[in-house]
Amino acid sequence: MTFRTRLASILGATALALATPLAAQQTPPPQVAAEDVTDAQVVAFVDAILAVEEVRKDYGPRIDAVEDEAQQQALAEEANTAAAAAVEGVENMDLDSYVAIANAAGESDALNQRIIARITEVREQ
Repeated sequence: MTFRTRLASILGATALALATPLAAQQTPPPQVAAEDVTDAQVVAFVDAILAVEEVRKDYGPRIDAVEDEAQQQALAEEANTAAAAAVEGVENMDLDSYVAIANAAGESDALNQRIIARITEVREQ
């Protein structure tokens, strides 16, 4: 799997997971055009991606290890809550903005490249 494909799957899964609690709010997240995403928003978004990735690393094996479907569901809900909290804990980022940027990145190669470049930069540090 290429890094770009991996990023797309992470963004898709994360946006989907985080969109579920948002759907309960009955208000759709704001939309953002890819060209309107600032460099500061990309930095915050990448920080949020990395924070959510840590939550996924923590909960993924725990969910996989449980055989009871109800316990898996409970852990998945706990993971979604932790992921949402991780996003909210990133400076200059909130859940609505995170989902909006993830959706915009899903439709824009240019925005994807900016995000990938930032992830690469952070991981090389």
